Amino acid sequence: MALSMIESLFSQASYTSQEEIDRICQGVLENLYAPDKTNECMNQLRQLYFILQASHTEPCLPRNMISTLVNMVSSMDHDKTKECLLCEQILAELLPREQEDLGSDFYPSSNYQNATSSANCFPLYLMQGNKKFCLADVIPHAVRWMSSGKADFNVQRQAFCFLVSLQVLHNRLVNEETMKTVNSTASDWLMNASLYQLPNPYTINPFKKDQAPVVNEVDGTPSRNFFTVLNIGQYYTNDQFLNIYSFSMLYKWLYHSQTSTEEASDVASKSAHVFKSLVDKSIDYCFRILDQCERKPKVPSDIDLQNCCLLEVVNVLDMICKIEPGHVARVFQEVRRLYQRLMHELDKPRLLIPVLQFFLNHGKSVEHDPQEAYTLFFHKLLTQCYLDPAFSFDTITFIKDNLETLCHNTNVLSTYFPNILKMLAWNPRSYLADFEEILPALMSPNTAIEVFHMLLDLPCVTVALEITERCKKSEVQTLSTEAEPTSSLSAFQSALYRPMFNFFTRVEGGHGDTINRLSLFHNILGDMNQHPRVLVCSQVVPVLLRIWFDVVLDDASSDFLSHLIPVLLERTAFLYNIPGYQGDVRKVLAENVVHLLKKYPEILYDQASEIKDFLISPRNISGREEFFANLVWCVGELCSVRHDNRCTAETITRFFDTLEVLTYELSGMSSANLKEEISNPSKIICMLMSSISKLASKCQDLIPRSILLLTKVAKQQQTSFLDTEIKDAVVGRAQELINLLKLPNFANVVLNPDDEIETGRWHRDNTSLPITLRCVQHILS
Repeated sequence: MALSMIESLFSQASYTSQEEIDRICQGVLENLYAPDKTNECMNQLRQLYFILQASHTEPCLPRNMISTLVNMVSSMDHDKTKECLLCEQILAELLPREQEDLGSDFYPSSNYQNATSSANCFPLYLMQGNKKFCLADVIPHAVRWMSSGKADFNVQRQAFCFLVSLQVLHNRLVNEETMKTVNSTASDWLMNASLYQLPNPYTINPFKKDQAPVVNEVDGTPSRNFFTVLNIGQYYTNDQFLNIYSFSMLYKWLYHSQTSTEEASDVASKSAHVFKSLVDKSIDYCFRILDQCERKPKVPSDIDLQNCCLLEVVNVLDMICKIEPGHVARVFQEVRRLYQRLMHELDKPRLLIPVLQFFLNHGKSVEHDPQEAYTLFFHKLLTQCYLDPAFSFDTITFIKDNLETLCHNTNVLSTYFPNILKMLAWNPRSYLADFEEILPALMSPNTAIEVFHMLLDLPCVTVALEITERCKKSEVQTLSTEAEPTSSLSAFQSALYRPMFNFFTRVEGGHGDTINRLSLFHNILGDMNQHPRVLVCSQVVPVLLRIWFDVVLDDASSDFLSHLIPVLLERTAFLYNIPGYQGDVRKVLAENVVHLLKKYPEILYDQASEIKDFLISPRNISGREEFFANLVWCVGELCSVRHDNRCTAETITRFFDTLEVLTYELSGMSSANLKEEISNPSKIICMLMSSISKLASKCQDLIPRSILLLTKVAKQQQTSFLDTEIKDAVVGRAQELINLLKLPNFANVVLNPDDEIETGRWHRDNTSLPITLRCVQHILS
């Protein structure tokens, strides 16, 4: 109901008339500076902002209204902070605009007295973009205010923020001279901040002449080195604040500055020349923070501050080594030392991700083998921390960012894919899109079948993880010898079933594709098949299965696909019983068995024994009608010497014998029994008759047997209790096939047309069958 109300309000706001907008603007102009109309003015500003948000077209606001909004933002009156911020949001909906609409005070002037109001407008300049060279005119002022000691502290800070944002959004406008000035100023801010705290600004004692105390380290001792973001003080000076701001934006500035230099032609020389001062001092600053992070914090909450700084430091050092590879050897030693420390402090798993990224990016330069770090992270840490949402997100982001490197240069993904898939099993709704991209990299010729089994059993993995977590919280840890557990929880505590749970929660691949007694395990998990997480997981499996089949059909060899056929035949029967899940998965398998056999028809000969064993039993039809029907179609369509020279008359006869026996058995069953076994028996019978006729047309010695079978089926169907319409369709199909088979040469052309029929040539060539039939019909009529 609340959602419908919101939609109704948006709908009303989107059709607000221009007269109503003018009335609101007039009210704002009248009430903005009236002390007793503050609430009324705020409501009108909110209403105007809501209309701008909901409107499908840009409403027309009076010029004096727009200039008033600009003045409010530029002044940033402390008594009207809320109004100023709301005016800024309204302008964000209106910009960019023509210069005339914004007023003469929108752009900065050269005097320092106007610097504060212009600095307040920096966000608006970014929204305006370079329309009428707006940004190009602003940049010199921002650079001058940032680098000048005359400018106010807030102006310097805002100017730096503006230039960093400019580098992110419009880096082509930032020239080399601007980068030099920013680098030099930021370097000074990083290294030259005062070590003394600001005296308490809220107390004045004219008789106390003592010097302000020195800032402290995180462990409480007075600092004896230069100031960093990890120094603790009660009050901070302006230059200390600039130090903190510059470090917080250092990575963004370096990253996007490096991107802009890469786009230039003289990449190497320009990069080294422009960044030398900032790079050298940034390294010293980062090393200082690494040393500070080894101190034990006096206040426990400062541990989080240390962890955040470590993340940022490693990212900055990684970027510096990309800009100037000559620093890799020096930086690598410090990062390696940090890794050795983190190995013994596994309570900080997220900190290892940027370290791992650093090893991945620069390990080759110093001939470092990161396998130890991979094993620690993907084996031990991931096993312990896959439940942590932040850790899972960072891990999946790391995998996606380095997918090509991890796939081609390491065996991490193909080794630890069971552990990686746990994150999807636990958060299926969150990470489906990510794993659509990651899944192909988890597959290799040796692991693709195991990945396939794990995808089919992914809901079981979710159940196993859920039960494992429940048991960790319970006090019962000993294994019982109960023969028949009554629930998933009791099965986990059973010595008989615990190995099955262990298999589905394994860390590494390569320990077997699946397990024996899989059906038994599915049954014992029956009480969890309605769990919300399990249901969502079951919905992502068909999506990932389609991607899996796309990969193997594109890249796998015929030998691999040949070995896949018995797996498909087996797994259509063994699926976890979740409402709708078995049908969705079997539909995917049914679609792709056709694609697979059409691409490599020779598999029919290679796996003839497995396929015949599957087709001979009517029990394999129940619940799997579409898969069964598609396999029957493939046999009739593709078992031909045209597709495989080994498909001789003997091979065709063996397949014919199998289908013949099955057709007699099905047609001889009573209608009631047939309906119990098969939901759509007429479809299966029609498919069998068609495939038998196709096989007979390819081996004409089988035509008499085929005609006899079709005749008996037609007679049996006439006396069945099927619906009249369905019965007539089956009998009519049988009679059509009989009539075709009585003309063997004609039957072979109709039932087994040349592959070129799909190209359209048969519908254009004067000698083709369709053209000939149309001519004969025309003559006879």
